[in-house]
Amino acid sequence: MEKGKENLMLLIAAVYLLGVILLCIVYSNYKISLLLLPALGLLWYYLLFVKKDGKTLPQLIEPKMTFRQELWKNTLNELATAVALIDGGNKIIWKNKAFIDTFETAGEKIRHIDEIIPSDILKQSNEQCQEIELQNKHFYVKSVALPTNGRGNSRNYRAIFIEDIEDLYDLRLRLKEKEAAVCYFYVDNFDEIMSACPEENRPELLAKIEKTITQWVHNHNGLIRKYDDDKYLVMLNLGDFQKAEQANFNILDALREIKVSQVMTPTLSIGAAYGESTLTESNKLAQNALELCLGRGGDQVVVKAYGKTYFYGGKTKEVERYSRVRARVISHALRGLIEETDMVMVIGHLFLDMDALGAGVGLVSAVKSLNKPGYIILTPEQSPSVDSLMELLLSDEEMKKVFIGEKEALDKITKKTLLVVLDTHRPSLIMSEKVLEKAEKVVVIDHHRRGEKFIDKGLLVYLEPYASSTSEMVTELIQYMGDDIKITPLAATAMLSGIAVDTRNFAFKTGVRTFEAASFLRRAGADPILVYKLFQEEADAVYRRAKVIKRAEEFIEHVVISYYEEEPPNPTLAAAQAANSLIGLKGVYASFVLVPMGDKISVSGRSLGNINVQRILEKLGGGGHMTVAGAQLYGISMEEALEKVKQAVIDYMKEGESS
Repeated sequence: MEKGKENLMLLIAAVYLLGVILLCIVYSNYKISLLLLPALGLLWYYLLFVKKDGKTLPQLIEPKMTFRQELWKNTLNELATAVALIDGGNKIIWKNKAFIDTFETAGEKIRHIDEIIPSDILKQSNEQCQEIELQNKHFYVKSVALPTNGRGNSRNYRAIFIEDIEDLYDLRLRLKEKEAAVCYFYVDNFDEIMSACPEENRPELLAKIEKTITQWVHNHNGLIRKYDDDKYLVMLNLGDFQKAEQANFNILDALREIKVSQVMTPTLSIGAAYGESTLTESNKLAQNALELCLGRGGDQVVVKAYGKTYFYGGKTKEVERYSRVRARVISHALRGLIEETDMVMVIGHLFLDMDALGAGVGLVSAVKSLNKPGYIILTPEQSPSVDSLMELLLSDEEMKKVFIGEKEALDKITKKTLLVVLDTHRPSLIMSEKVLEKAEKVVVIDHHRRGEKFIDKGLLVYLEPYASSTSEMVTELIQYMGDDIKITPLAATAMLSGIAVDTRNFAFKTGVRTFEAASFLRRAGADPILVYKLFQEEADAVYRRAKVIKRAEEFIEHVVISYYEEEPPNPTLAAAQAANSLIGLKGVYASFVLVPMGDKISVSGRSLGNINVQRILEKLGGGGHMTVAGAQLYGISMEEALEKVKQAVIDYMKEGESS
C-alpha cells in the first residue's frame, strides 16, 4: 500500500515538473527549462521502467485488469472444449490445451483457423452453431466476437469454440436406425400373369410370389401384411432398410426369376418413405412414392426421405399395359369438361416437337366438333423441328386461326377456360408458366415416365408411360368420345406424324394399340406420303450428321458418344437424328450425341432398350423414356460435357442397371 502511495506521489511530481518546464518555455526561460529536462527524464524512466516489487508502473496501475485476463485465460485453458482466439485475418493468437490435444497431435502447429475449418463454415458459425466433420470426427463450431472495451480496436478478435460431439453423433445414428421405413409393395402385372398361367398352376404361382416377397422382408427383420391380391404393406427398421438400399433392392431381381411363360415374369413396384416426424406423414409419402413409381413404368423402387427422392431399378422394357377401360373413362370425363367450358386452350412443352403439336392439333379439331372454340398456344421461339409441319398447318386458313401467343392467351383465358397440357407433366418444361398459373381448370395428358416434379393442379391427369406417344393417347381418347366427334384429314396427318416421330417410324415402343391408332387416323384421312415428306432433310444436314457419326467413340462396350463441333441450324433435331443414326449401327446398344445451343449443351440419348438412357440422363438433370431421353448442361465446355455424360454412363453400369 505504501509503495502505491509513493508511486502516485512520484507521478504527480513528474507531471508538475513537466508543467513547470512548459511554463518556462512559454515565458522564454529556456535556461531553466534546459536545467530541469534531465531531472524530468530521470523521473519518467524510474516510473516507467524500474520495477517495484517485480512490476513496472503500468502493471501496478491496472492490477485488476491483469487479474481478469489471467483468470479467463486459466479458465479457458482448462475447458474440455477446444478454444482458439483469432484476429481479423483468421490468425490464431492463443489456443487452449484441448485445442492443442485435439488438432496438433502430429506436432505441426496450426497458425490459422481456416487450416482446419473451411472459411464458409467459419462465416456461418458467426450466426449459429454449425455441425461439421473434422479429422473423421464430428464437432459443433461456434464463433463469438470479443468486445474491445471501447478502445477503437479494429482487429476484430474472435473466440472459436469447437466441441467434440462424436458420442452424441453415434447415439443419434443408433436412434435413427430404429426409425421405421414405411413401404408399399405392388405386383405390377398380377392380372396379366394370372391370366397367362394355366388355372391348375395358379395356386403354385401365387405361393411362389408370396414366398419370395415374404422371405425377403423377414430376412430384413421386417413386418409384412397383405391387404389385396397384389398389394402388401411392409415396415422395416431404417438400418435394415438402408442395407436393402445398398443392395439395390435385389427383391426386384428375385421376383423376375419366377417364370410364368417364355415371355412373361412378375415385376414389383415399391414406394417407400422415412425421416418424417410421424408415421402418418411417412405413410402418406410412401403412397405418393408408389404412385410416382407406377407413373415411371413400374418394376422399380422410389424412396422419399428428408425432402429428397431416390430411384432404384427400372430395368425392364416398358410393355403395353394401359387399360382400354381407363382410356374410355378418361375420354368421357374429358368430353364432360370440354362441354362445360367456354373454350379450350392446348399447350405443349418447350422445344416443341411433332408429337406435342400433332396431339394439340387433333384435340383442337375434336373440340371444334363439339362447337367449342379451341386454341393452341405457341411461342415465337418454338423449335425449328416442327417447321415443316407448321408450314403445312398454316397453309390452311381455318387452322391458322387456332394458333395464338402467350399474351393473347393470357388476355382470353377466363375462370371457365380449360387448359390441356400435352406431352409433359413438369411445370418447368411447359411453354408458358404464366398461362398455367392463371388457368383454374387444367388437364394433363402425357406419355413420359413421371418425374419428381409434377403439375399438381390437374382436374384430370392421364399419364401412361406405356403409350408410344401423346398423339396415340389423344387419338384413342377421340375414338371413345363418341361417333359425333370428327377430325379433319389435316389434323389426322399431324397426329400420324407425331406417332411416327416418337416411334421412329413404328420401330420403337410400338404396341398393338399404336397400330390401331394409326389405322383410325388413316381412315380419318391421314396421308402417309405427306408424313414422309415432312421428314425429308436438307443435304447439308445429312453431311453434318455424317461427320458426327465419323467421330463417334465407343468408350464402353456397345455404348457410343459423339458431338457437333458447331451449332447446326436446328440443334435439338440434329442431335436426335444423329443419335438415331448411331443406334442403327451394328453392335451399338446406346448412343449419346451432344450439340452446342447458345450458352448450353444439349444431350440426346437413344437406346435399344437394354440400357436405360432415362436413368442415365436423369443424373444430369434431364429425363424422358427408357429408349429416348435428353438433357441440357449449362455453363460448361464441350470437353467437360462429354466427360460428364461418360461418367454418368459409367456410374449407371456400376449400379448394375443394364441387362
